[in-house]
Amino acid sequence: MTSSTASVALPETSVSRFPLGALLLLSLGVFVTVTAESLPAGLMPEMARDLGVDPLRIGLLVSVWAIVVIATSIPLTRATRRIDRRIVVAVSLAVFAVANVATAFAPTYEFAFATRAVAAVAHGVFWAIVIVYASSLLSGAQLGRGLALVTGGGTAATVLGLPVATALAQLTSWRVSFAVMGIGMLLLAAVVYRRLPRSVVEPVAAAHREPLRHDRSLPPLIAFGIAGLMIGLAQFLSFVYIRPYLAESAGIADGWASALLFVFGAAGMAGVAVAGSLADRFPRTALTATLLVFVAAFAALAVAPHATVVVVVALALWGAGTGAMFPLIQTALMRAASDRLRDLASASIVVLFNVGIAGGSWAGGQLTATYGPTANMAVSAVVVLLAAGLTAVGAGLAARRNA
Repeated sequence: MTSSTASVALPETSVSRFPLGALLLLSLGVFVTVTAESLPAGLMPEMARDLGVDPLRIGLLVSVWAIVVIATSIPLTRATRRIDRRIVVAVSLAVFAVANVATAFAPTYEFAFATRAVAAVAHGVFWAIVIVYASSLLSGAQLGRGLALVTGGGTAATVLGLPVATALAQLTSWRVSFAVMGIGMLLLAAVVYRRLPRSVVEPVAAAHREPLRHDRSLPPLIAFGIAGLMIGLAQFLSFVYIRPYLAESAGIADGWASALLFVFGAAGMAGVAVAGSLADRFPRTALTATLLVFVAAFAALAVAPHATVVVVVALALWGAGTGAMFPLIQTALMRAASDRLRDLASASIVVLFNVGIAGGSWAGGQLTATYGPTANMAVSAVVVLLAAGLTAVGAGLAARRNA
C-alpha cells in the first residue's frame, strides 16, 4: 500500500466556529448505537422468556457483537474510505436502524442472532468513521473538546440510555425497546444526511505517494493501539466482575450496589466533561495522567476492599477515568495520525479495544474463580500502568515527529 505522508497537524484557523449542532447529532448517534449494543444485557430475562432460550444464549448476542466488530471494522473502513463520510455515517445508522427493527419482530432466537450480527457490522463502521468525521469538522484547538462531546454519547448511553430502555421494556415489551431504538436511528440517519456537511478524503497524486512504512506516524499509532488493547483488557477484567467484588470482597449489601454503580456512572459523565479541556490544554500528558488515576483506583480497590470509604472514592475515580479515557485516546490518535492513516487508526482502536474487552471478560472469570475478585483489581492496576507507559512513549514519538 502506498500513499502520502502529509503532515497530520490539524488546521487552526479553517474552522472559525465550534460546530456544536453537527457534533450533537454525532453524539446522539453514539448514544443510540451504544444503547442498542447493550440492550440484550439489560433485557436478558425478557428476551430469553419470549424467545424460549436459556438466558446465557441471550448473552451470546453481546459476544457475537464484539466478534463481528473485530472482524469487519477495518476491511469495511478501508472499502469506504473514498466515500463521503457523511454518507457512510448516515447509511451505517440506517442499516443499524433496520436491523434493530428486524430484531423487534424476530420470530426465533436464530433470527435475532442474525439481525444482531448485521447491526454489529453497521456499528463497527459507524464507530470507525464517526471520530474521523468529527475531527474533519474541527480545528486543532477544538479537537479535544469536540471529540469529548461526541464520545460523551457513549457514557450517557450507559448512565441513561440502557436504564431507560430497560424500564420501557419492563413497562411494555423488549420488542418495543428495540423498535423505538430502530425508528429513532432511522430518523437520525435522515437528519445526518440532510444537515451535516460533506467530508471526502482527497486522492493523493501518484507522484507524491510514498510507501506506508515511511509514514512517521506509525510508531506512535502502534504505541497508542497496544495501550488501547491493554486498557480494554484491564477495564473489563474488573468491571464485568464488579458485583462479585462489591459483595464478596468489599462486603457491601446488594441494595447499595446499584447506588455505587450510579456513582461510577455519574463520575464517568464528569470525566467526559473535563476530558475535552484536558486534551486541548495538555495534549501530551492528559491521557497518561488519566491512566495513572486508573492505576491508583485499581490499586486502592485491591489493597483496601474492606474500607468502604476507600472503595467509594476509588469507584468514583475509576468512573471519572473511564469517562475521560476514550475521548483522550481518540484525540491523541487523531493528532498523531497522518491524513492517510486517520481512518485506519480510528478503526484499529475500535478493533483493539474490543479484543481487549473479549480477553478481559474471559480472563476476569478465570481470575475470579481461582483467586477471588480482588485479584482482578490488582492485575488491572498492573496492566493499566503498562498502558500508561506506552501512551507516554506514543506522545513522545508523536511530538518528535511533529517538531
